[in-house]
Amino acid sequence: MTDRWDPSIPDHKALAHEIELGCGIPEMRPLSKAREALKKVGFRIEHEEDLAERPDAVPWYYPLEGDIFKAKTTWDYLTVWRMSWSGKFITHNVLRVLEFLRIVPKGTWEVGESLRVASDALVKAGQRKVSRLLRSLNIFLTEYITQLFTPMYLVIARKP
Repeated sequence: MTDRWDPSIPDHKALAHEIELGCGIPEMRPLSKAREALKKVGFRIEHEEDLAERPDAVPWYYPLEGDIFKAKTTWDYLTVWRMSWSGKFITHNVLRVLEFLRIVPKGTWEVGESLRVASDALVKAGQRKVSRLLRSLNIFLTEYITQLFTPMYLVIARKP
């Protein structure tokens, strides 16, 4: 979780829990805890960067979003369709039938459901904007916009 994630905010905590549950992660922690752990064991951080914060026309969660209107190539349409509501519906129902017919092992559908929860939570966390609204001339303005979750935290550390 980025340092902007606040476990005291119920929405933030719920998103983190869904990601943990869906991805099988025992407990996610903010980046500050990762920095502390590196320093505690004697590493010196030479460079750190959240690659998801780089300006990019395509966000990291694009393939998980399921927005068919954002697809640009034929392969994109297939990639995005799998995560659209219709793609998920077909995939999960086919898995249910295959499990019933014992073509796939029992529990396959439940794993698929867990992954569905994870993908939805990852997209929400990537899109989630923690914003403070200011009232100015009866218009709400966003002062800052940030992401709560990053899958691309780069750390280059050296053991002295």
